[in-house]
Amino acid sequence: MDEYLATLTSPRTAERYRAALSEFADWYTQTTGASVDWNLLTTVEVKDYTAYLQTVRRLSPASVNLRLAALRSFLRHLGRTLKVKGPKQVTPPVKALSDRELGRLLAAAEGSTRDTAILNLLARTGLRVGEVVHLRVGDVEMNGRSGWLTVRGGKGNKTRHVPLNGEVRQALKAWLDERPQGAGDDLFLSRTGKPLSERDVQRMVAEYARIAAVEATPHTLRHTFATRAIEKGVDVATLAAILGHSRLETTGRYLHPTAERIQEAVEGI
Repeated sequence: MDEYLATLTSPRTAERYRAALSEFADWYTQTTGASVDWNLLTTVEVKDYTAYLQTVRRLSPASVNLRLAALRSFLRHLGRTLKVKGPKQVTPPVKALSDRELGRLLAAAEGSTRDTAILNLLARTGLRVGEVVHLRVGDVEMNGRSGWLTVRGGKGNKTRHVPLNGEVRQALKAWLDERPQGAGDDLFLSRTGKPLSERDVQRMVAEYARIAAVEATPHTLRHTFATRAIEKGVDVATLAAILGHSRLETTGRYLHPTAERIQEAVEGI
């Protein structure tokens, strides 16, 4: 086992797999009264272990699958194949911010035109964080009544045009008026004048979320935009085009009706 664990490149993975394999070996000994022989281990025994983890220990699907992954990987190292499926993991829906929560988040950033512009883009255009940090000044087109962003290099390396509402245009104009002259083509810059990274934006959103006492990430804001768009009557095909999805099924994963929307749907039927 030590020889196998030494082949793993991630120390954290090696530590977790060592614990998982030791845990299985202890269960095997307690169940059978014998030490586990990895070269003779059967799928029946692993299925029994999986059932034990689910019904007796009541572990989450993610925890069960981690243990099975360790077993599969170790047996693969020994030249064996383990064909045991783990429990299906259901990804919980991302919670969209309410109007009040979004308002608090934006209020927390009011002292920075740059950060206010970024938050507005995430929450009111549905851009991915990677798309925001790659925007150029020339990608912004605005006039008195309308505005568009040219988004390049999204998933699938596709270019799309995203409309800007009044709040986003106002926030972008405030940032562009304040943005240092001669700072290059990147729309958003760090405090040192360098292009922002995705991690910079993630940390920034986390800090304002802490100040506003809300739970928010860049993906939460993208989901908030999608949810609000559907509530305003935007059809899924149009929303998919704005979000940069090539398949409507992808867009559908963002949409989780609230209790209020479900109640409204049955009123008058």
